[in-house]
Amino acid sequence: MARISTYSIDTLDPLDKVLGTDGTGATKNFKIGPVMPGAGTSNSSTIINYITESDPRALAYLYHNNTYGGAGSMQAGTININNSSTTTAFSAVTTLKISKYPFAATLQSSPNTAANILGEYVNERVKWSSVDNPNIYGIYECTAFEQDGETDFYDMSLTYVSGNGVLTAGDNSSTTPDAYVLELFGTDKDYKYTQGTPASTWEVEHNLGKFPSVTVKLADGKQVEAAVVHIDKNNLTITFSSSNLGTAHMN
Repeated sequence: MARISTYSIDTLDPLDKVLGTDGTGATKNFKIGPVMPGAGTSNSSTIINYITESDPRALAYLYHNNTYGGAGSMQAGTININNSSTTTAFSAVTTLKISKYPFAATLQSSPNTAANILGEYVNERVKWSSVDNPNIYGIYECTAFEQDGETDFYDMSLTYVSGNGVLTAGDNSSTTPDAYVLELFGTDKDYKYTQGTPASTWEVEHNLGKFPSVTVKLADGKQVEAAVVHIDKNNLTITFSSSNLGTAHMN
């Protein structure tokens, strides 16, 4: 058999096969995998998306504009902005329509939904970035995530923070859409509350989207213990035996 080093270098194609061993020990040919219907024939998308999907914090999608990659309607495994532009600046994005199936899941015969984990991004800082170039990215505060009727698509509401570059769409069946990864970004959020008038109960709306730890200091700077009741993930009360003013730090 010839040495592998004597073969010329080639790029991956979805119809290519590789030799390997399955879980039973049998030697088989394995197909690299299909591209998503309607998408272009990117040599790297299939492998890249399997790699990103190995990180449970990251989800990968292909981006189409309102021509849906020539498919006539929005496809599983994609994100979309309903405009005709091939490119859209990250800074112009306020809402992304997202398939509940990440692109890697669409390669499965019975794809798994990511709707539950996507819902956890609400009130978090997130980053959308190009799979091929991490310097192409947009950072946002995710303010809402709501299902579009009874469809398999959701609307993610975003407030732009910073970024660089543009989203690039596959706008027909002969063009290759860029792939983008969604992931949490930044450090844990905190909130400082100031009680300016004496009260025995402080009602705090922190909007952190979680049940934070609470540190209370009175106006003289002394740290004290108080009864904290979490109303929900965005509101809590702090109760004292007498009226006090001061600050509360939540993280």
